Amino acid sequence: MEPFVTHRGRVAVLDWSDVNTDLIIPARYLKRIERTGYGPLLFADKRYAPGAAPAVDDPTASGADNPEFPLNDPANRGASVLVVGRNFGCGSSREHAVWAVAQGGYRAVIAPGKGEGFADIFEGNAFNNGLLPIELAEADWKEIAETGRTEGGAEVTIDLRDQSITLHPAQGAEKRFTFDVSESDRHRLLNGLDAISETLLNDESIRKHEQSAPAWLTPQPA
Repeated sequence: MEPFVTHRGRVAVLDWSDVNTDLIIPARYLKRIERTGYGPLLFADKRYAPGAAPAVDDPTASGADNPEFPLNDPANRGASVLVVGRNFGCGSSREHAVWAVAQGGYRAVIAPGKGEGFADIFEGNAFNNGLLPIELAEADWKEIAETGRTEGGAEVTIDLRDQSITLHPAQGAEKRFTFDVSESDRHRLLNGLDAISETLLNDESIRKHEQSAPAWLTPQPA
């Protein structure tokens, strides 16, 4: 997993509330067995014109874009920080939703309301896949969202080391905000560790324990 230390990127705003995982990645695409190729499928039923979403077995074969979908605005091209509404990622527990957001080019997602910005399972999946979910106070989130929608847009620099966001508007002065993540999640992201990788850091201790464990604790071949 790629570590997240600092990232500067353009902001794209999709300030819809209660965006569920079926909207993020429609259920029919869960038939795919790969863990890659989900970027073009992100918001497939909204970002493409009716009937133009990719087929399940060919995610790159899409039709025309839906010009009314906010993320299709040419100003959002190349954005790597997604600003979303409250309760993003609600619904099912599908990890594919995080894969789609990350493979769609986003390194971080910013939502309003501490403790309310993301559905719990989506948030956990995000941390475990290198996608940084940030919950901000409503006023701070609103300032970033509104600046991102202005002509010329905005970029942000996210520094996970000191848990800060610096807003770089196309016009006007920069502004700094702070956010909180748990120390365990922060440690894993800074070091590019998912839960399994973190466990394997204790591989030597685990091996010693297994070697010293009573025989009755160790499964024997039939």
